[in-house]
Amino acid sequence: MTRPFIKLIDIHKRFGDNRVLNGVNLDIHKGKITTVIGKSGSGKSVVLKHIIGLLQPDSGRVLIEGTPLTQMDKKQRHGFRNQLSYMFQDNALFDFLTVRENIGLPLSEKRRIPAQQIERKIKNRLEMLGISGIENKYPSQLSGGMKKRVALARAL
Repeated sequence: MTRPFIKLIDIHKRFGDNRVLNGVNLDIHKGKITTVIGKSGSGKSVVLKHIIGLLQPDSGRVLIEGTPLTQMDKKQRHGFRNQLSYMFQDNALFDFLTVRENIGLPLSEKRRIPAQQIERKIKNRLEMLGISGIENKYPSQLSGGMKKRVALARAL
């Protein structure tokens, strides 16, 4: 098999006396869907924060295409993060933006994509997730499940 895009090697993390990660190993390959599943408080979010560089392990290594995350310069880390999408536990939707604006935000913020192409992508994601027709609503007008779908549409 090919070298993993992201590799966690023996990751340990404590917060005070609370040991959250105890020797986590994980390989994530490009083009594959990887899901991190576990009970509440088992460290799923902590694993993801290590992958995107928001947390540093107490011991162990995070490799991105074979390069330790700690050895990447700011430009390399930024390029790596631009290849990722993730959903937050609480959806992290902006209440003052419509569904359309929430989904389109990463496209208009990070990339130079024409407005028509962004609109096509938004429409495609809404259709894909079965939520067409809500694009002009605000998060406060949606159910919890609909908010999850909007957050997923934005991540995709």
